[in-house]
Amino acid sequence: MRNQIIVCLIILSVLLECPTISSQETIRIGASPYPISTFKENGKIIGLDFDIVEAILKEAGIHSTQRILKPWKRILIDLDNGNVDMVVPMVFTKEREEIYNLTPSIRPRYNIVLVSKEFQRPVKTIFDLERLIVGKCDGYAYQREFLEAAETNLFETSYCLDNKMGLQKLKAGRSHALMIGEDAAYYLIKTLGFKDEFKITEYRAQKASHVGIHKSKTDLYKKFLTGFQRAREKGSIEKIIKRWKTDYAIR
Repeated sequence: MRNQIIVCLIILSVLLECPTISSQETIRIGASPYPISTFKENGKIIGLDFDIVEAILKEAGIHSTQRILKPWKRILIDLDNGNVDMVVPMVFTKEREEIYNLTPSIRPRYNIVLVSKEFQRPVKTIFDLERLIVGKCDGYAYQREFLEAAETNLFETSYCLDNKMGLQKLKAGRSHALMIGEDAAYYLIKTLGFKDEFKITEYRAQKASHVGIHKSKTDLYKKFLTGFQRAREKGSIEKIIKRWKTDYAIR
């Protein structure tokens, strides 16, 4: 309840002036490839977070959008240079808060730990990864406790270009565990045919999923907050999440 009140206060505080952005303007939504959030399938750019953002924008009266998919560092450069209008999903950092307006989280996401089916040690907390080799993807935003544990050498980090490589290294025995987004894990295990190769441990850490809008686009940020409030009241976001869970067999 307290978090809902805080979100409402944030929204109300920035809606004191009327947004001036045109409803006919095409809003460019940037993201990096990460299933099922934002990715390409059969040559088409799709994603749960793309659908949520577009539903929110429609509630704000914006019906023209363009989806742009690039590596994370390149999409941030585009955001800074005004070549995209917003980026999703964006994890909070103090550095980003200074440059971007971060919206309330559009949905909860979770990081989980995968191990091989032969692995016997229980993993319930980050400290249960002690002395293990843990897969970590380059450029992915992990929760603070994981990063701090890695910095203190609680476990050894095995770097991967992406989650596909992380799963392949885990399957080949080149790592003991893999920290991965829950949605991505279910999607990749299914598409790569790894159904019976891994076990999902009890570790599960929630992370917010913000939309990042450059502070030079304050009007767009205000309009987005208006749409977010309306979409939440109508239950539009929950319907989209439910549909994706059904279509992609995710939790």
